[in-house]
Amino acid sequence: MAQNKKDQGSGGIGGVSLSSFLQMLEQERKSCTLIVNSEGREGQFYFDRGELMDAQYADEVGEMAVYAILSWNHPTFNVIGPEDRMHRIRLPLAHLLLNFAKIKDEDGHTSEADDAGMMALLQEDASILANPVVKRLVQIIVGISEVKHYYLLNRQGQIITQSSRTLKLGDFITYCIVSGIQMRKALDAKGPNRIQLVMESGEILLIVPGAGMIIGLLLDDLASVNEVVDRLRSVLTPSGERFLQIRHA
Repeated sequence: MAQNKKDQGSGGIGGVSLSSFLQMLEQERKSCTLIVNSEGREGQFYFDRGELMDAQYADEVGEMAVYAILSWNHPTFNVIGPEDRMHRIRLPLAHLLLNFAKIKDEDGHTSEADDAGMMALLQEDASILANPVVKRLVQIIVGISEVKHYYLLNRQGQIITQSSRTLKLGDFITYCIVSGIQMRKALDAKGPNRIQLVMESGEILLIVPGAGMIIGLLLDDLASVNEVVDRLRSVLTPSGERFLQIRHA
């Protein structure tokens, strides 16, 4: 573990505070994972070419994880290789640090930070987020810590948007849906309501065909698929208008 024992009270490497070290990673355009430890807790910051893409602590991800980790006393931290993470964080690092300072000044009230985070997430792609159901769907997906990446496809199998910059699973997801439809016709059966595959890495690829969109989610190996599907289902009937249709498997 990289730390400065003489300056452990300030929580830094070589006298550098956590917030300052985060800014240094940004300025040097690093692609890396910063692991932070404090009093038995561990959190991670994920950088891609100097941009803070995501953060995680326990079940908290994105901006809320950033604020949680920044609040720790006497943190120690070290840097390891980068990880391909969903782009959950949309605010610049400087804004996050400013928000955190305001949170501390306001004695922990985070409503303004929550609103800022949600507004930032909605700027991802105006063309796909014009539909309020899709907008809410992306919000929910980004908020599920077990989701490593998402893939949204239209009914023709064309990628609308995806969170991964390196994993190109769109064609494979389409192939799975087409194969499922062929099996359904051959067997004169209903479905498939969802397709669940375990990858060689142990990660789970969950594919949910809807009436207007195909949802592909890459989940971590400890994820509960049923819980993830339940989280998605809550957004499918806003204002009594069904855009996507997910049924119980």
